[in-house]
Amino acid sequence: MIGGGVDLDGAGPTARRRVRRILRKFDPWTVLKVSSVLSGLAALAFVLLSVMLWAVVSRLGFTSAFDSAAERVALIGPGESLFKTGGEYMRGMVLLAASWMMGVTAMTTVGSVLYNLLAELVGGVEFTVIEEIPVASGGYGDGSSARGAV
Repeated sequence: MIGGGVDLDGAGPTARRRVRRILRKFDPWTVLKVSSVLSGLAALAFVLLSVMLWAVVSRLGFTSAFDSAAERVALIGPGESLFKTGGEYMRGMVLLAASWMMGVTAMTTVGSVLYNLLAELVGGVEFTVIEEIPVASGGYGDGSSARGAV
């Protein structure tokens, strides 16, 4: 479908056409780098969120309430605590976030390799995009050309 339109940045009219694209391959090295950065940011956000949650829970006194409830149902003995110090909690959350980050990075990288193998068999994923091509105008700005001018 070709139709005239005005480019959003004011450069002039554009023609549009549909173009078929086929995604045949992911580069596993690029997938590894991108997924490690994104999952690292998500892990950092998880650690920061869990630290803030620990601060709120401990300030409100929920840890002692959980400990007393656990003593009543005999999950722990008197004087013991379900919740360790904040440092132990923080180490556990960092370990959990790091293992999650490595797992997600490994799964996406292996997924890209599997996609590449399957794309060899079935040909990849095909999708259609609309491509906008700038159209050269006559130079007068009103769409007329120099041929008609005397």
